[in-house]
Amino acid sequence: MSIRLGVLGAGIIAKTFMEAAPDVPGLDVAVICDIAEDAARALAEPHDIPTATDFRAVLADETIDAVYIALPHHLHEQATIAAAEAGKHILLEKPMANSLSQADRMLAAQKRAGVKLMIGFTHRFHSELQTAKRLIDAGELGQLTLAIDVMTTGGVIPGWFWRQSESGGGVLHVNGAHSFDRLRWLMGAEIVEVFAYAQTYDSRKTVEDSAVVALRFANGAMGMTVHNWVTDAAVPFKCDLDIHGTAGAIRIDTWQSLEFSNAHHTWRQQRERDDMFEKEIGEFISAIAEDREPCVSGEDGRRSLACVQAAYESARTGKPVRLDD
Repeated sequence: MSIRLGVLGAGIIAKTFMEAAPDVPGLDVAVICDIAEDAARALAEPHDIPTATDFRAVLADETIDAVYIALPHHLHEQATIAAAEAGKHILLEKPMANSLSQADRMLAAQKRAGVKLMIGFTHRFHSELQTAKRLIDAGELGQLTLAIDVMTTGGVIPGWFWRQSESGGGVLHVNGAHSFDRLRWLMGAEIVEVFAYAQTYDSRKTVEDSAVVALRFANGAMGMTVHNWVTDAAVPFKCDLDIHGTAGAIRIDTWQSLEFSNAHHTWRQQRERDDMFEKEIGEFISAIAEDREPCVSGEDGRRSLACVQAAYESARTGKPVRLDD
């Protein structure tokens, strides 16, 4: 039996989703919905899928089991709560919401409805990061001491990404959401304190395009996450992560490779191909079929958002900010 799914949103990330979705067993994409009819049709026609322009019509369809929400951030709360109240399972793109109060209302609606809610933290499904997680959990790095995550890029993206009222934030909200999640997941510990600098260098933007955040983890390790998206030029995406411990270290070039070193040897894993989107979607479908919590939960989305919001507070006040449990 296939899970019938409606795609809400036909933008950049939905296109990537639809490149992977046809290869996921047990999934039937039943409709693609976007207020811009041309965008929905362009995404749907190669797959011979029906389209819609009102997400409420999709949620009213009793044959739809689940939805993938790939809408602008300020619409996440409304769409998620409506989907939960309609009894639909939800795969929601990150960041979860634009505020913690929105996230709390979304989680409450999900729990009342008893549906699955999974956040699209795709980095957890990258082969090189999954290898890193296995090494760390096996104790190959010893006691973890330091993590440095760098995400810098450039290029033109939709204008709403740089408008506070719609995006909810800049690079910390867009890319930092991934960084905070992959750091707390890999390190096996929550982030308990942040100290941040954030700056807007492009006068056309109302949100930050550069940020540096120092971190402390509950296990005693330290960290840093660095973000930059200033130029409209197509700057190569640098997405590097170094993790150090008392017994070894890992260097990750995301989408490319992993290098592990200790006192005895150094070896390298080079990616030839990867199916991280297929793995993410497959996990969502399996969680529904097996009636269990997905490996990336709504609570994970809220924790990442709490780190983002704490970083914004630190940047505003010039002081470190502790995160509550």
